[in-house]
Amino acid sequence: MFGQLTNCTRETSRPYGAPLACQASESINISSLRDCLKDCGTGLIFVRLFCGRTIIFLLILCLLSFPARAQSGTTKPETSPSPDNSTFHSLVNPVVDPTPQSDQAKKEDRDPIEKADEYKSKLTFGVYFIRGDRAYDLNLRHQLGPFTVWIAGFYDPKSNKLIRVGAQFDYKKAWFHFVPTLEVATTKGVSGSLYSELGSGKTFAVAGVSRTNLKAFFDLFWDPSESVQLGIGHKISSYDRIQAYTIFDVRLHTEQQNTHVVWRHKLNANNGITFDGVFKSGHTDSGQFIRAVGLGVYYDRPHWFWKLYYDPHVNFTGHTMMRTGIGLKF
Repeated sequence: MFGQLTNCTRETSRPYGAPLACQASESINISSLRDCLKDCGTGLIFVRLFCGRTIIFLLILCLLSFPARAQSGTTKPETSPSPDNSTFHSLVNPVVDPTPQSDQAKKEDRDPIEKADEYKSKLTFGVYFIRGDRAYDLNLRHQLGPFTVWIAGFYDPKSNKLIRVGAQFDYKKAWFHFVPTLEVATTKGVSGSLYSELGSGKTFAVAGVSRTNLKAFFDLFWDPSESVQLGIGHKISSYDRIQAYTIFDVRLHTEQQNTHVVWRHKLNANNGITFDGVFKSGHTDSGQFIRAVGLGVYYDRPHWFWKLYYDPHVNFTGHTMMRTGIGLKF
């Protein structure tokens, strides 16, 4: 029965202060001055007048420079500031004086559920149920710098057995986030997609396109694959976000389209939850035009996750699928 469900579906997946002035004092050649006085006694009066005026001038300069020196001395940085001072400075003036220590402190201050997004590997075991049948899927993903690679195996005791491998590249700079993906299955099915997020602020646009070679293969995501994706998203916090997008067929003339509304929310420091509501419409393989609503729940923990989906007319067939999965992050 799962053999009827192996239509092509795709996988898709962010110097303060001025330097102190250096003052050099001028040296006076005292011996030369005495020789001059011995040779020219008549110049004694002139020298006394000159020295007196010079001393008065120097005293005035010293008095004027004293407040400046005192002020410069008060702003001299300490060699080993206390943790409280460094934390206060990072909160008051984080842009003017960024340091690796302050960046590290920000990372350490994040909750465990937020740090979990940085794990490099993910192992997921899924079970898919339809009436009278079930199938299993095991997926291992690993991140290598900007690249993510995966290998997965699908097993249906009654029909399909296949292995698929894939890779994606994650490029992000300023307002442009771009993710190309390629996947190949042992059924000779090939799927490729280009996903992008456009925007430098909290609100961003979503755009993507996907294609296959029209060979049958079984995948973990359940949207039309000969499609274009358009939508919008908003980052509520470093973890929370909401997205709405539509994936619609542009190649096979089926009028199939899935509209998703996804809300990700941090419950507390160690728990997060994501709701994925989908409205689907379009023609099935038999030509019937259907409308249906599905719902998915993704429960997130720092080192593991669990998901459950209710998907009527899965892959635009007459079957309703319940699928669940559990995974590890490491």
